[in-house]
Parts: sequence; structure tokens; C-alpha cells
Amino acid sequence: MVGWNTTDLEMFFPVDEAQPGLFGFHVAQPASEEVILAGHELDALAAYQETGIPAVSLPKGPYQLPLDAMPALERFERVYVWLDDDHQGAEAAKLITRKLGVDRCLIVSTRGGNPHGPKSASIALARGHDLVKIIEASLPVQHDKVLNFSALREAVKFEVTNPDLIRGVESKDLPGWNTCFKGLRPGELTILSGPTGCGKTTVISQMSLDFCKSGVSTLWGSFEIPNVRLATRMLSQFVRRDISKKPDDVDYWSRKFEQIPLYFLKFHGSTQPETVLETMRHAVYAHDVKHIVIDNLQFMMSMQAKGMDKYDAQDAAIATFRRFATEENVHITVVAHLRKDQPSSDVDINSIFGSAKVTQEADNVVILQRHGGAASKVRCINILKNRFDGTLGKVFISYDKETLTFKEIPAPRNRKGLKIIKFAGSERLSMADRIVAEAELSEPFDDGADMR
Repeated sequence: MVGWNTTDLEMFFPVDEAQPGLFGFHVAQPASEEVILAGHELDALAAYQETGIPAVSLPKGPYQLPLDAMPALERFERVYVWLDDDHQGAEAAKLITRKLGVDRCLIVSTRGGNPHGPKSASIALARGHDLVKIIEASLPVQHDKVLNFSALREAVKFEVTNPDLIRGVESKDLPGWNTCFKGLRPGELTILSGPTGCGKTTVISQMSLDFCKSGVSTLWGSFEIPNVRLATRMLSQFVRRDISKKPDDVDYWSRKFEQIPLYFLKFHGSTQPETVLETMRHAVYAHDVKHIVIDNLQFMMSMQAKGMDKYDAQDAAIATFRRFATEENVHITVVAHLRKDQPSSDVDINSIFGSAKVTQEADNVVILQRHGGAASKVRCINILKNRFDGTLGKVFISYDKETLTFKEIPAPRNRKGLKIIKFAGSERLSMADRIVAEAELSEPFDDGADMR
């Protein structure tokens, strides 16, 4: 292991219909009373080699413990949860210990409070650290309802000394999103709104795929668009081309698509929030879901109430999602409509349908709108609330017909009354003007309204 290049680590996915299992489980003897649960196969090998304790790795990526793997772990009296020692790994470790039982689980911290320490067991072994001492320093999970500063001290120190690590999971598609929000963090509620037909569903499906490919287990609740159509569009976004143009490739890319941690709620149209909540809670428990998308709030709440009562019902639903995000430590993105009497060119944080409670409960408020009016083909992601650090701003994007996704573009210049045309001569458009011009001449995917 010494001298091993950590950049060579890759996730192995089984082919076809094969299902992964608990790697290393065969070394656990019937009399074994303790086991190490690692995130990667190499970490399990390193831990078993140095400690002598049977070690297994999670079967579906470093942050998920599926229900069908839990019975195999029931016979062990003590489980050492040894995942990557970073923010995402720490959150996954807490979730897994709750599933297995906090009374018999210990969380292993490879770094031991040192921000420059090794992130995983295999890296610690490669650097010459004593893995026995590391596992002896493991600690139980504290009760999540009673805390003193001693329980928070290391977390506070970690947050202060590692600001980049608590930013959350960054978007690879939209760097401008990271500039404002820094990343996708658990425990937050995001409201995404915008005029009908501006592409809200297209944007959030692309972004949820982006995070999903980074290991964020995602649950999609599409109450407006049938799951088959949504999944077809997301598969094309995953491939970065219209998969319907090459139907022979569907089976190949479907097998790839099945490997990412993406799940769908089997609801459509008006649904009681309590029913949705119960299913969400099961998904968090069974599939370690960390990001939930509700698209959209008004379709889910339709027929639930009439008149002024519909505002109270919507407020209650938002309060329920807010509480769920905090208690289950997941990120919830809710797509909501604008008020019908609101001009699309004059929207702000008060333009979202419902009472002020909708935006008050939210950690983040984002409005997607056409830049320059209804005829414009450029989209603007307008970030109007950011509770994490208060950074606000605009991200400009345009639709790419070839990849069926949005791409980030430079901020358009304010050139009222000007029209970009092709011309001959020695003059040349700047790169920024050229990108904007191409965006304004392209047609984004509306298909009626938001992929409907």
C-alpha cells in the first residue's frame, strides 16, 4: 500500500443485472462480534490488514447502505463506521449509524481533528499512520436532541478551519451557482420559481443529475410530468445528446444510468403532503437519500383546498418540508409557481405564489427568468436569498440543443435596440458577444411549459 497513488482510485460497477454485495464479508467468522463498515474496498482491505477486525465496504458507493445489506450486519454487537473523513462522509456516517442503531455503532475519524490528516483508512495506511490507534479513538454518536458545547467543539473548529469542506457538493455544470451558493448542503430548503415555460424543470433535472453523479442520493417527486417522460429527458441529459435519435443505444446507457443513486416518487397530480412525507422518510431510511426534489408545489397541493384555505394548506406543506429537511438532514428543492398577476419582467422575492411564509421558511430562494423579456432566449438564474453566507447574484445560461442541457454564458451587455447580425469586414465580435449572440439565436426546450 505504501507509495500507492490515491488518484488511481475508481469506483467499480457490475455489468448488466449483477448486484453488488458487502465486499469482504467472507472474512467475518460466525463468532465475530464486531465489524468495520468502510466506504471503499481499499479502505476495508487496509482496515482488516492492520486491525484484524473483519471489514466490509458499502455495496453502492461510499455514502449508501441499502436495506438489503442490513440483515447481514445485524449479528454484530459493535459496528465501526469508517467512511471518508470529510463533510459528506461525516453526514453519511451519522445517517448510517441511525439505521444500524446508535447504541452499537462507533464513528471512526481518520483525521482525528487534523484538517491536513488522511481522509480514509487506505490513505492513512499509505502515509504510515497507526490504524489501530485511529480505531481505538472512535466515538459513539451523541443524542441529536441534547448537546453541549463540548459536543459541538470539534465541529465548530472543523467549520472554522475548513471553510471549503463545509460548502457542500459543488455543481460541475454551473460554476456560477457555486460562486453564490458554494454547494448543495444537507438540512436546507430551496425554493425555485419562475414564469411558466422558462425551463425550471429542465434546469433542476440537470442540476440534480449533476449532484447525483457526485454521489448525492436523490429522490425526484414529479407531480406534474409523468415519471417515464421525466426519466427519458434525464437519460438524454445524462448522455448529453437526444437518446431517441439512437434507440439502439438505450440499453447500454440505461445500464449506466441505473448505477447512479436516483429514485422517483410514484405520485402524480394532487397528493396529500402526509402521504408524500411518509414516502420521503422511507426513501431517506432505505436509500440514504440526501436531496429531494418536489416539482411542483402547486400541482401537489391542487384540489387540497380552495379560496384562502389553499394558502394555509401551502404554508403548512412548506413548514412540513422545512422541518423534514432539518430533522432528516436532507436538502429539499421545491419548485413553485409565480403569482399569476405578476409581470414576468418585474419579479422579485415577493412574486412567488402564496404568502410570505414560503420564502421565510426557505434557506435559498431562486427565480429563473428570461433575460431581456419574453422574447429573449437567454435565461437568468436570479439568486434572491442565501442563508448560508448571504451571497446573492445572477447566473446567465442558455439552452444547448445538442446536449439538451443549459450551459453557463457571460453576463449579456445592456444593448437595448441593438440587433446582432452577420457582417463581412475586418471587424470581429468579442468572444463574450459571440456566445451571447449564439444563445439569443437558439431555441431552448420549452415544450409548452417546463417540459410539459
